[in-house]
Amino acid sequence: MSVREADINLVIPNWNGKEHLETCLMSVRRQTREPSRTILVDNGSTDGSVEFVERAFPWVHCVRLGHNAGFAVAVNRGIQAGTGKLVALLNNDTELEPEWLRLLAEALERDASAGMATCKMLRFDDRSVIDGAGDALTRAGAPFTRGAGEPDDGRYDAGPYVFGACAGATVYRRELFEVVGLFDEDFVSYYEDVDLCLRAALAGWRCLYVPGARCYHKRGASSAHRPAYPIRMQERNLTALYVKNFPVEVLIRRGPVIVVSRIRRTWRAVAAGIGAPTLRGLWDGVKLIPLMLSKRRAVQKGRTVPAQTLIDWMGRDVRA
Repeated sequence: MSVREADINLVIPNWNGKEHLETCLMSVRRQTREPSRTILVDNGSTDGSVEFVERAFPWVHCVRLGHNAGFAVAVNRGIQAGTGKLVALLNNDTELEPEWLRLLAEALERDASAGMATCKMLRFDDRSVIDGAGDALTRAGAPFTRGAGEPDDGRYDAGPYVFGACAGATVYRRELFEVVGLFDEDFVSYYEDVDLCLRAALAGWRCLYVPGARCYHKRGASSAHRPAYPIRMQERNLTALYVKNFPVEVLIRRGPVIVVSRIRRTWRAVAAGIGAPTLRGLWDGVKLIPLMLSKRRAVQKGRTVPAQTLIDWMGRDVRA
């Protein structure tokens, strides 16, 4: 079945995001290419989110998890709740332009080598500022968001490929999940999308960047509930990314850069007054190493590209 003929499932994870859902779901309703099924996966909200959606948007299928299981579990349950050949993942604190889904789906139709297609995200409150233009890797292999905080003046209007995609506004082939697996639930939240992109890149899949597809994001709206949590989880999961996904050749050749980068990263965090969650995240990452080593075997067994392919992505968008 071609992508054009394929059904598209759209999955929205939610945790106490009632205040954002009307804007998000109305923009889904306005899509020129509507998803065949829209699935809201609720992480045990206590603000009446599900009741609001069931009353105001009865066409949305709600999956109740009953507790906050984290982003990875939520999106996985949403993916499993549908059968569409394409799966769109969307944060609840976003607003889509009407052509968003059509442009991303058509991009995947044109390029069979791509496992995902991502968009240009702009700040919700200042739509002249970029929120994200795909994901990239530093020279040390740490993920960062291309263009975040920069003016939308055309500098991020070129494609077609980027290293990876933010799972907050991206369309994936279901086939990609069948080949490399779903989001790793042991990551819980943060960098689980980077982990997926690493596994996809090592297996030979590409990520399309479609700047004409645009959405608006309320950055930090979800993490504002627990400001220390993202810091801890990013440090924890960065260690997991290295151990699970990076080929030995990459770790050897970029090892010194990685070590220096982690030291600088930690020092900057301490100087900024966020040393406690950073150090806790580092320790949590160390405790994850045995589990990630056990998963590493499958990732490396499925690798179809040379280690140099990953090295070529590291530092392509210059960042120390």
